Amino acid sequence: GSVWNTGNYFWEEKSVAKWSEDTIKLCVSSFKHHFKGGELKITEVKKCSGESSVSIRKGKKLVTFDYAIDLKWECHLMEGEKSIAHCKGEYVLPEVSQDEEPDWEVRATFTEDNDNLRKGWDQIIRKYAVEDLRKAIKEQFVDELRKK
Repeated sequence: GSVWNTGNYFWEEKSVAKWSEDTIKLCVSSFKHHFKGGELKITEVKKCSGESSVSIRKGKKLVTFDYAIDLKWECHLMEGEKSIAHCKGEYVLPEVSQDEEPDWEVRATFTEDNDNLRKGWDQIIRKYAVEDLRKAIKEQFVDELRKK
């Protein structure tokens, strides 16, 4: 808290809006999930809207955040450094908030699958990559926000 707020008794809110927006966008835009024979990466942040705040009242820190995030992804089957097959899709996270943490809903859809990878990769895309995405958001955004 501030110098004037002895003992952090009075309500005080810290502005974290710019930091939060920049940090969560960087976190999701740089996300990659590597698996045997391939990689899933975020190619575009279509939407990232919401708010967050860090407040102090009666000596307790209150951290709140609520974001809606839409992402485009690509998944590539690799042979060495060369992509030999791919599919594309989107992730929609309708509510990334402290109330749902860390089990945020993630809706995965396929938008392009010319190489018919969905059947074999569905669990990677809908489960394993999603688990890693949640973990990245928690570690790179939420945990850092709590330090503010």
